[in-house]
Amino acid sequence: MDPAFLSFELDRYLGWPGQAPSYKIGQRIWNELREEARGAAAAAGREFDLKEWHMRALSFGSLGLDVLRDALREAE
Repeated sequence: MDPAFLSFELDRYLGWPGQAPSYKIGQRIWNELREEARGAAAAAGREFDLKEWHMRALSFGSLGLDVLRDALREAE
């Protein structure tokens, strides 16, 4: 691997210790919200549109995950 890449990754994991766990938590919440929307669509007898869901979620802009969760639930 390129030494510059390795140096960056080392600095990232040691210098920003909360970055990697925060990223993973965000990923899990994003996936949870998507599956929740998929289940709601199935329960309502409609097809889940992944692209539409992503566009709606991203349209809220930069939000905390709790706020995003509430906004997506209100939008359904």
